[in-house]
Formats: sequence, structure tokens, C-alpha cells
Amino acid sequence: MNNHATTRGSQLTNNLTADASPEKRLFISLLTRDISLVAAFLDLIDNSINAALAPFAEKLVTADDYFSALDDPEISASTSIDIEFRADSVKIADNATGIDSKTARSYVFKFGRAALDSRASLDRLSVYGIGLKRAIFKMGDQISIVSDHEEGGFELDLDVPAWAALKQDVWGFPIAERPNADADATGTVIEITHLHEDVATRLDDGVFEGQLIERIGQTYGYFMEKFVTISVNGKTVAPDSVEVSENQTTGRVAIENATCAIVAGLGPSDSNGRFRDATSGWFVQCNGRTIVSADKSRLTGWGGHGLPIFQPKHRPFLGIVMFVSDDPESLPWTTTKASINEDSIAWQRAKLEMVNTAKAIVNFLDSRYNESGTEVDSDELKEARGGSVNPLASSAAKPRKFKPPAPKDDPTMQIQYEARRADVGRIRKHLRKPRMSGSEVGRHTLDFFLRNEVADEE
Repeated sequence: MNNHATTRGSQLTNNLTADASPEKRLFISLLTRDISLVAAFLDLIDNSINAALAPFAEKLVTADDYFSALDDPEISASTSIDIEFRADSVKIADNATGIDSKTARSYVFKFGRAALDSRASLDRLSVYGIGLKRAIFKMGDQISIVSDHEEGGFELDLDVPAWAALKQDVWGFPIAERPNADADATGTVIEITHLHEDVATRLDDGVFEGQLIERIGQTYGYFMEKFVTISVNGKTVAPDSVEVSENQTTGRVAIENATCAIVAGLGPSDSNGRFRDATSGWFVQCNGRTIVSADKSRLTGWGGHGLPIFQPKHRPFLGIVMFVSDDPESLPWTTTKASINEDSIAWQRAKLEMVNTAKAIVNFLDSRYNESGTEVDSDELKEARGGSVNPLASSAAKPRKFKPPAPKDDPTMQIQYEARRADVGRIRKHLRKPRMSGSEVGRHTLDFFLRNEVADEE
């Protein structure tokens, strides 16, 4: 066998190279197949928010930096991001810093990120360098990008089918330089036309706009508190902001190339004192972007990972997890930034701390129910909550531990015992109350015993 292989190998005199170059059409299909249209819009918003955050890059390095930024008087929501769409076009415009032509040539349109890319330290929401390209390819065939920057911007007009058919040893997009812009005239406008049929249908279904607004409010609540305002078809998006009780537990997790802060406590109730499903569970953020909202599943430790299965009685629970890194690839999000990479070491370490942080609150909520599963006292929740605080700002303070209120002495107790139906029937007949319930019979016999047997002993 070895002799045959040696002889055969000696006969191979021509060194050939098999063509393994990627086909653009397949590449585009693979990029866009598994991303939803809502997620594609969020990728475009990420691009604008990256530009809005660029001037504050040095202030946004650790989780504590993100918390303290909320109170920084030098930071204000001066960037507006405006989204407009119809069945035949999509447009997103911002007045952030814009993108300079050098960055556009060497970084923005690269598929993937170089390991030591100097620009990467400025990007907080660009993970793998595919978001912008994936979003525009997802939506349509004609792409226009105009970006004005103080050091000179760029513009792009891209016919995607023509580009996909073009054979290139080195892939590239044709861009043109724009002149330097005044400081108050910077920003980026992306417009997409010749929309794909499925995209056009979705945009025109009368439902999509509301779904997009809801997701934007959930995803960018942190940034809309301080850095940007966002509108969709002229409607200003309100951030989904949650408040946690002052009585809370905080935690920190040491992760290579990242920081992680955890806060768990009691969330807000509505005007009727009820706790809503949408504001309970775990909320997970990566560099300020919410990637998991109100999660109550095994993903965040509920049901078999140290916490019980989430039940309605646990709705007052609210937890926030904030991962921060200037290397977004170190964070435990998926490529679509819509969920958690459960195999990530960062996530596995954080999840253990999340469970430990949540236990005291969950145990308190479990204790509020007696053997019959009945709520004991809703006032205990008000006492346990104390005031309400922003969970991100509060977690920057010194470590805290949740303190359940001291148990109150209950003057009553429940008595349960079994009795023969015939005996209970005789008592009902004697009292001439045939519809008397079992508990009423028990109450009557206890009162009788107290009057006739115990009264004289008091």
C-alpha cells in the first residue's frame, strides 16, 4: 500500500490549484437568509449609533463608564436618526459625525474585520463587519449612500445585481469622495430602492411599522436615554425604560477583554398594582444594545439551571445584565445581535452569577404564597421595593444585597383535617343548613368548642 502511494505520488508532476473563489450571489444569499427584516433595519440603526458614539469612545470603555455616562452633562441626545419607508423604498438618515472617505475605502465595506483594525476601537455595535452590507443586500437591488464628514466624506451608488455578476479578484465597491463638510452639516443618508418583492410586501402590510417601532424601543432604550433620538415615518420612538427597586442585589463578573455588571431586584407595577410580563425577567445588553428582553426561559437560568420555572408569582422580578467591551467580538451575542451565544465563556460565567444574584429575590417571591398558593400580602412588595431607580445607574454604586422585609406575625393559621361525609351531613342536618360548606362546618365546630370548652379557662 505504501509503495503504491509513493509511486503514484512521484507521477504527479503538475501542481494545480482548484478554484475555491466565492461566488457573490451565493455569498449574498447566505448573508441575508437568516436575518429578519426588522433585524436588518436594526443593523442600519447600529451604523448610525456607532457614528453618534464615536466622539465619546474614550468615555465608553467599561460597564461602569456606560452607567456614569447617563449622568454626564457633556453628553446629550444631539444625534437624530430618521427612518422612512414605503413599499418601494427605504431611507435612513442621521446627523452624526458621518464617515470619512478613508474609513469608507479601507473599513466600512470590508466583509469582516481585520484582527488589529484600528477603527474597531471606535465601533461598539459592529461585531463581525457584515451588518451594513447584510442589511442593504437584504432589502433591495439599488443602494445609495451619501456621507458627509469634516475631513471629507463619500458617496456610493451600487447596482447589486450588476456588482454580483462582475468578476473581481479583489471585491470592491466604486465610491466617490465628497468635500469637507461643516461641523453642523455632517451625517449619513442611506436609501434603498428596487426592493425585493418579499420586503416590499412586508413593508406594506400595515403591521410592520408598529413591530419595528416596538423593537427599536426595546433595543435602543439605553441610547435614547442619552445619545440619540429615533423616528419611524415621522413618529418619535419612545425608549423602553425599566426601573428596578432600590432594594436590589448587584454583581460583577471578571471576563477577559470585557466587563459585566448585573443588577436584580423588583420591577415596576402598573397603576393597578399588577406586574406586567413585558417588564419582568432578565434583560441582557451588549455595549448598551439590548439583545434579550424580559427573558424567562432556560436561556437565562430559569427552570433547571439554578432557578425555578418562571411562574406568574415571579413577575415582580427584574434583572439587568450589561456586557461592555471595546472588542465587540468578545461579547456573547450572535451575528444577528438578536440572541445569546450560549457557548460563549463570557455568557457561561455571567449566567452563574445571574443565578446567584437572583436567588434572594426569587426566594422572597416564593415565600409570599402559602400552602394553597394564595397571595399573602401585596403590601410586602411595596415595602420590599422601596423607591425606584434606573438599574444601570444604580449598578455603578457600591455592591448591594437584596434584603427581604422581616416576616410579619400572622395571627391566623389554617386548619385542615379529614372527616367522614356522613358526620358532616349530620352536622348540616342538625343546623338545618344542608348547603353549608366543609370550611363553614369546621368554623362552626371550632367556635362551639371555644365557647363551651375553652371559655371558662380564659
